Amino acid sequence: MKTKFSRSQKGFTLMEALLAMGLGLAMIGAAVQLFSKSLDATYLVSQRAEMQQDVRAAENILVKDIGLAGTGLPPGGVALAKGGAKNPIYGCDQAKCYLGGSPATGVAFPGTSTPYMYWLIPGAGLGPVVNPGQGATDTITVVQGDTAFPWADYVMTVNSAGTQGTVTLVASPPSPVQLLSDPAYGLKTGDLVLATGKSGGNTISAVGEITADVTGTGAPYTVKFASPDALGFNQSAATASSFQQMKSLTGVTLTRIWLITYYLSTATGTPTLMRQVNGQTPAPVAENVVDLQFDYDTYDDNGVLYHTTNPPSLNQIRKVNLLHMTARSALNGTKGYQTMDVQTSVSARNMSFKNRYQ
Repeated sequence: MKTKFSRSQKGFTLMEALLAMGLGLAMIGAAVQLFSKSLDATYLVSQRAEMQQDVRAAENILVKDIGLAGTGLPPGGVALAKGGAKNPIYGCDQAKCYLGGSPATGVAFPGTSTPYMYWLIPGAGLGPVVNPGQGATDTITVVQGDTAFPWADYVMTVNSAGTQGTVTLVASPPSPVQLLSDPAYGLKTGDLVLATGKSGGNTISAVGEITADVTGTGAPYTVKFASPDALGFNQSAATASSFQQMKSLTGVTLTRIWLITYYLSTATGTPTLMRQVNGQTPAPVAENVVDLQFDYDTYDDNGVLYHTTNPPSLNQIRKVNLLHMTARSALNGTKGYQTMDVQTSVSARNMSFKNRYQ
């Protein structure tokens, strides 16, 4: 028996099937390309948002530290130990140095005959070269006092060798007693302290580095300033401005110093903004920061305003200008890295005052 098919029951011709398949493939290809571009755009946006978030957070930390330069400390800065085996340095922890040449040996504090710890210390060109076309990056060092710990509760007597102090409570502490051996807030190896005492009506100050964690359940505490120390503050042969000149003084007051240095590191292969406090191990602030540049507004002793990367009078710095903090994306895309650059200015409100209207 034969089956008859009407014209409406016939299938597609070969040409029609090929044409339909071609159109379908073209539509699928267009959809895939659109989806791929959407994914790329989404990734670029998310990567840029992450980069912006990181660099803004790093900028906020940096700006806050610069704004607090000199807080809780006497105006102008403080003289450091001189006449010993070497000048005090910064940019090192207890194990190694991170700044000051290759191999790194630390950076000496400014000063010719007497090294001086200013509350703002520029470091033009002291950082590594990240982009050869831009030259060496900058560092910046900020010094501020630890105003959170109740240092007024304690006084210290320095031993005859000038290598350690005995810290006791004042007769009537003005605030609730905080342990000097507190594991979170107490004195630790690598911390710096400013000690101030009186001798014959004269004020004597010295900066020392703690060489052992302070221990004990209460006063009196033994605070060690052994020589030599990692940063060279404790110099037994120093002729001035060291704990040698404070030995046997009573009623010596203490203030912990936060010596904070920002610099770029390429040690891991990824350029990273680092923050080092005192003689402690540096901590990363933000990755993929490829440039760090500063200049400064400062007055000299004659009241002349300078806008320079190397101020002539470090205790007269009035404004820190962050010229470039440049971040780049984590991955190199088809069109290269994405970059973002931030700039700002910070007034150093706690620096020394210069009367220019005499």
